[in-house]
Amino acid sequence: MSKRDKIKFKKRIKEQILQEASRVEPVVKEKTSTPALNMSPDQPKSEIQNIVPAQDKPTDILDFVKYDLKKSAIIIGSIIVVIIIVFFIDNKTGFLLKVSDSLFRVLHIGV
Repeated sequence: MSKRDKIKFKKRIKEQILQEASRVEPVVKEKTSTPALNMSPDQPKSEIQNIVPAQDKPTDILDFVKYDLKKSAIIIGSIIVVIIIVFFIDNKTGFLLKVSDSLFRVLHIGV
């Protein structure tokens, strides 16, 4: 994917997330105690209501995806490093051939 395509893709994803966030209706939450407000007890409770958005940020989803991608990259990189180390150890000692022969004998696998 070229750089231009990546930029367009990111913009499109952000637009979709913002559209989904705008579709979500805000949750109405009622305050139970109002010590700072000087209100008489006979006022209706509808004046005490506070509107809280359903989502804090639309980019929270992207942050989770970025974290998962970084974690996956670290795991894949670690596996590659282990394979390279095993390759060089096998070239010097023939370790892999000995281990595979013993595994075939223990597991009774025939070729």
